[in-house]
Amino acid sequence: MSFSGFNTGIEVIPTQFFEEILPEIDSMTELKVSLFAIHLLNQFEGDQRYILYSDFTDAAEFMDGLAGIEEDREDALKDGLEKAVLRGTLLKVEYGGESLYFLNSPKGRMAVENLEKGKWKPDAFLHLSGTLNLFRPNIFQLYEENIGPLTPLMADRLKDAEQMYSEEWITEAIDIAVVNNARSWRYIETILKSWKENGRNGIY
Repeated sequence: MSFSGFNTGIEVIPTQFFEEILPEIDSMTELKVSLFAIHLLNQFEGDQRYILYSDFTDAAEFMDGLAGIEEDREDALKDGLEKAVLRGTLLKVEYGGESLYFLNSPKGRMAVENLEKGKWKPDAFLHLSGTLNLFRPNIFQLYEENIGPLTPLMADRLKDAEQMYSEEWITEAIDIAVVNNARSWRYIETILKSWKENGRNGIY
């Protein structure tokens, strides 16, 4: 199957991954697991970002991609995680009967140190809440897919909107704009302002 093209721009992968780690990787499982781990970590916010084993296994499409490497997908996942930890790409901490994985970055190392010193505790509920939204498109992706190109000016407007309205409101307003074939930020912003001033039971 031919790839039809990306829907969004470039996401953040540390330059050192390509310069120092990628040339040394000779395992497809390690490569896939390492890249997907970085993708998962990019979905969370804050300084104490970590991922769980279940974050990988819950991602059906990712796990399906491991099926072509080893017959047992979880064996492939475990192999990839073990290699990524041994290489130093990821940091692994056992906590509360689970394995927590951190990126071996300044913030990741600090999070591990603070966890081991008891300065913070992972919040299972908050992590679960984040996991539930891992594969939901963010508002930048939604705008680019449904409204138009994401210019620097438009990106700034969306950032400002995030400070004023909930993600749910912005997502719903974009959906309404698409349904009404009124694909413009002006129209979306009008909906949001109306909801803020008059409540969600307006004409939209």
